[in-house]
Amino acid sequence: MNTWMNLIRPLWRINLQGMFNIKPSVNIPRMAGILVFLIMVWPMIGYANIQTIDVPITLDYDLMDALAADAVFTGQEKQAILLGKKDGCQIVMVSDPRFREADGSLFIDLRVHVRYGFSIGRRCLFPVSFDGYLTARQQPVLDPETWQLRFTTASSHLETRNRQPARLADFIWRRIQGRLPGLLAPIIIDLGVPQKELGIFLKAVLPKDKPEEVFAVIQSLRPGPIEIRKNHLSFIQRMDIPETIYTEAVPSPPPVFSRKQKRAFIDAWETWDAFMVQMITVLAPRTLDDDEQDILLDLLLRLRYAFSRELDNPDPDREDFVRNQFILSWERMSPVFRKYLKDAKTASILGYLAFFSAADTLIALDRLGPLLGLDISRQGLHQLAMLLAEGRTLPLTYDPNLSPALIKTLGIGKTFDREAGLGSHLKQARYLLRRVGTASKAWADTPANDLDSIREWTLQDGSVARFLEKTTSLVASQTEKRLKETQIPKARHVMYRRMVLTTAWQESCFRQFVVKNEDITYLRSYNQTSVGIMQINERVWRGIYDQQKLRWDIAYNAMTGCEILELYFNRYAVPWMSRQPDRDWDDDFLAGMLYAMYSGGPGHLEKYVQRRTQAGSSYLSDRLFQEKWDWVKKGALGQAGRCLTGRSISFERE
Repeated sequence: MNTWMNLIRPLWRINLQGMFNIKPSVNIPRMAGILVFLIMVWPMIGYANIQTIDVPITLDYDLMDALAADAVFTGQEKQAILLGKKDGCQIVMVSDPRFREADGSLFIDLRVHVRYGFSIGRRCLFPVSFDGYLTARQQPVLDPETWQLRFTTASSHLETRNRQPARLADFIWRRIQGRLPGLLAPIIIDLGVPQKELGIFLKAVLPKDKPEEVFAVIQSLRPGPIEIRKNHLSFIQRMDIPETIYTEAVPSPPPVFSRKQKRAFIDAWETWDAFMVQMITVLAPRTLDDDEQDILLDLLLRLRYAFSRELDNPDPDREDFVRNQFILSWERMSPVFRKYLKDAKTASILGYLAFFSAADTLIALDRLGPLLGLDISRQGLHQLAMLLAEGRTLPLTYDPNLSPALIKTLGIGKTFDREAGLGSHLKQARYLLRRVGTASKAWADTPANDLDSIREWTLQDGSVARFLEKTTSLVASQTEKRLKETQIPKARHVMYRRMVLTTAWQESCFRQFVVKNEDITYLRSYNQTSVGIMQINERVWRGIYDQQKLRWDIAYNAMTGCEILELYFNRYAVPWMSRQPDRDWDDDFLAGMLYAMYSGGPGHLEKYVQRRTQAGSSYLSDRLFQEKWDWVKKGALGQAGRCLTGRSISFERE
């Protein structure tokens, strides 16, 4: 305030008489200079501390090809007529637009077919034919007001099919060249659509309690200069972040969630997980290669396992969990999305481009720090989901049911029939048990007509050996079914058989069901996330396996565990071992590695390898698994009586 007072104080010294009589003693140039200064700086009051960020927006040439073809070229072959007569004697047809960069300039290549002759009656005399390329150097121009990207033709020339310079008669070439700018003029990329959608997204994720600052950020959006790169056009999207939008530092959350905090955290993450599934399944119509499927599967598993760990052991120093997961996932998924979404319809492409813009902007804003107060909440995710869904409103429901699109996109379970029951061990489960009167209450999703069949898979008094015979035989039979279809080499089949048995022992002591208060229910883990004989984590494998059958079909649960172990072997262990071919990967080491991933996710492969190389760093779960692994190798399955009845029994599986 004192600064502004000092600036305007000289004006006070000019009395009214002096103002009207304009005496020579008044320094008019000085007063005018002060007034001009005030006029220039006054609009900036309150905005002195502004941080400008630049978000690079890329337009891949493949995407521009699709937009150009849709704007100018028609029909399935995407052709356009530059010149044509009904008799076909004079026709110049172009097709297949392709943008590219060369020597720092932007070019568009068009396939061209020329037939040019002189019509006399029904005859075409002296026709000239040419097939090759019409190449035009383009100058991209982005209108800062409308955000429309247009192209002007600077020069053009012909090339043969072998990309060598070609010539046509001058009078023919002049006609072709003169019509080219008019043909290409409709190629307009309306970046106003992504810009508008970005504004809506920013409103959803920036602090809700500072609407004026958020409005100022959105109003400051402006395009920067265009750069012509090897594989894409790039321009800067600029925005101003006022200092007043930042929030004050808040205390770290408590290390233990209250019930309300836990429910809110779960709700937020479930919305995020539903959004992730939608993102992945957008690619279902495309044919992804193995590496791309591995990227998406690995990402989904890591995000879901991270949530399970966070739920069990919340980090008091963590920032927004969902926002961090979004940023991690987008940085890994972005190349796959940009590759496959370029062949959509124009409206969809602009929506996808808006999605890319919003996601890239979020990452740039996140680098400004947690005090910016970004909130990737339900509203923000819904806004992004609409861009992927071509404007349709989607509920982002956390659906436990199977998702065929997710299964197809990830390339999981090509040989495992999830729809058919696994047959002789248990009928397909029904969903609810209806009880009447005052009978004891059964668990809510107990199958109605299969209680007798289920009871056969519970441990009954004096039947430990019989129980182990039935359950271990079932696990072994499901293992053999997988081995008939598996890619696991025969040299590792014995290891795989032992691995499945040991995992079932470690996870559940071979139990699918337990009796509680005279009611039968499926076995759940201590944290209520995993079920059944193989303790399949329902959150991690949501949409991929049938949760109802995981609970009530012991054969289905066992087969699922077999498939997951095979997946970790083929998609993780084999590539890891191939990168270190000189190392002796014995079965003991490999089994421990597989179990570490099975229980904790893909991120535990490297952690397990590190633990094995450092004395005294093994986990309790490593040691318990190793103990059971050794017993399985010796055929000492009777030791399983320890976790069933408290003592080992005499048992040898037939």
